[in-house]
Amino acid sequence: LGNRTKDLGVDYFDFDLSANNTTTFHLYSTYQHLFGQSAKIILSHHDFENCDSEELFSVYNRLATLTPEVIKIASKASRLTDQLTIFSLLEMAQKENLNLIALAMGEAGQISRILAPSYGSFLTFAALEKGLESAPGQFTLEEMHSLYRVKSVNQETKFYCLLGCPVGHSLSPHMHNAALMALGENGVYIPVSVPINELPEFVEKFLHPKTRQMKWSFAGASVTVPHKIAIQGLLDEIDPIAKEIGAVNTIVVKEERLIGYNTDVLGAIAPLKTMLNLTNAKVAILGAGGAARAVVAGLKREGANIIVYGRDEEKLSYLIKNFGVIGKHFAGADKLSCDLLINTTPIGMSGWQSESQMPINPEALKNCDMVYDLVYNPLVTPLLQEARKQGLPILSGLEMLIAQAVEQLKLWTGLEPSSEIMRNAALKKLS
Repeated sequence: LGNRTKDLGVDYFDFDLSANNTTTFHLYSTYQHLFGQSAKIILSHHDFENCDSEELFSVYNRLATLTPEVIKIASKASRLTDQLTIFSLLEMAQKENLNLIALAMGEAGQISRILAPSYGSFLTFAALEKGLESAPGQFTLEEMHSLYRVKSVNQETKFYCLLGCPVGHSLSPHMHNAALMALGENGVYIPVSVPINELPEFVEKFLHPKTRQMKWSFAGASVTVPHKIAIQGLLDEIDPIAKEIGAVNTIVVKEERLIGYNTDVLGAIAPLKTMLNLTNAKVAILGAGGAARAVVAGLKREGANIIVYGRDEEKLSYLIKNFGVIGKHFAGADKLSCDLLINTTPIGMSGWQSESQMPINPEALKNCDMVYDLVYNPLVTPLLQEARKQGLPILSGLEMLIAQAVEQLKLWTGLEPSSEIMRNAALKKLS
């Protein structure tokens, strides 16, 4: 094996000491005799179960005493905050002038895969393509190079996040990163899947300037399902429009404070106004969550007559009380009649458990004149497919996504991004 390694011109040999037994250590001790000086050694430790801080620091110290060229530690993150241990290890290695590869595996560790190199990690990993991942949570080589621009990320890079659950379907990273690059900004936008029960801890330890333990230049975030309402109680200030709606889709960092905004209002209504006179229009809305609140607020300003169909009585009551809409249980939506039907639920969204479904019975569309689905991936949802089949004009959620994203970037950077660049990036991903 040593001769073969030399013949192949291998520069590094990754020797996994995760087993931590006598045989493994004996093999390592005889490595130099077998391989001579043909390859440099990477001593690695993998833990596919957890990311215990005390244990990983112990592993780091143990491997460091063996003086390899590079130490490698990869552990499975169960929670997003597990990644803090990885960055602490990198910080220690920098101080001790040691070469360390450190990352957290799994979806909860994806921030570490993008940021680790800029924090001193000797390297990071990527899959050649989808389906060829060698460890959970890996991005593809194309994503790492072109989308997240890992090689250009440095200590001055500003980071923007998409906070939601799930986020794998989202087009936002493609749109925002394309726009940031076109603007010449040293910024990267990354998706972060945040479980509902981890949101407060993530805001505290990763985002808030006064409490965060993560040492990065966090500059803002988009907020999507299911956090648009829950995020409000974790912010320092809420813009009047977002406060009126009772939902936040944008976080801006200003003078060590987190401020919540809502750009969904403009985003949802702007594309509609090019297709329909909303004054006195009879509009039926499916869903009563954060997106519905933004749509209702925008429609009220245009003078529309609104009926909201929802399953959550508390959310439905909020809309009735604060916006004066008519509220009905979702079951009654199959008997609706309207000039415009708007779906604000995630039903039909790619990656969602109900991606192949419609939010209402196809028969109900016979009493509608137009259908608007805020879901943008796929571009034409099952609901829009059925509406088109019945000869109705349709509007995809992509136009709303673009319009609200443009406003987000304005808030974050003070610059005017190109909506066309964002649209092309989204369509390229969808194709």
